Parts: sequence; structure tokens; C-alpha cells
Amino acid sequence: MTSDQLRPIPGVSLDGVPKTPRPTTAAASASRWAWLLDGRTRSRAATVHAEGCRLATDSAVAVKTMAALDALSRPGTAACTGCDAAETLLPILRHGQDEAPGPASDGDCDR
Repeated sequence: MTSDQLRPIPGVSLDGVPKTPRPTTAAASASRWAWLLDGRTRSRAATVHAEGCRLATDSAVAVKTMAALDALSRPGTAACTGCDAAETLLPILRHGQDEAPGPASDGDCDR
């Protein structure tokens, strides 16, 4: 939505709404990537959700990015498609899988 499309709501004051965007800080960026691990139950497999996902259950546990990636690398764990989890984490897991390392004849890994 653009500012030209915004219209005031009769009887509602917008005085408390900031008129400039909030600056992005390193702390704000870091907190964006928080994940929830919904554990495996008898009726469903484990699922990784982005923090705040409406599909996560109350029993979901907060985990860091590496723990979320580790969980997703295990069979039976899925990334939620209803939030940012699948779009963000699955490409990381797939990165480099299409590139087979060539034979190292001299032991040099700097190719």
C-alpha cells in the first residue's frame, strides 16, 4: 500500500503512529531469525516454524538457526510452508548439494 492509498478513519487519531520508518539495527535483524521446533507426536511429524507462526503449537520450543537446520536434516522433519521457515531454511540445506567435489589428486582443497 502506498501513502497515496491511505485514507483517515473517521474518529480515529493517528497522532501516535510514527511518520518515519524505524531504523534497522543489528539486534532487530538478528531477532528476526528465530525458529520454533514442534516436536514429533503420534499423529504428526516434527515441524520447524518461524517464531510467531500461527500454525505452531503451544508445545513448540524456541531454537536457534543451527538447531533448526540440524532438525530439518533429520528424516521426518518438515519446514512449515505457512511461514518463512521453508522459504528461508530449505535453500540453506540444499546449498551446494548439486556440486559434487572433484577428485583431489594433490590434497589441495583450494580449487
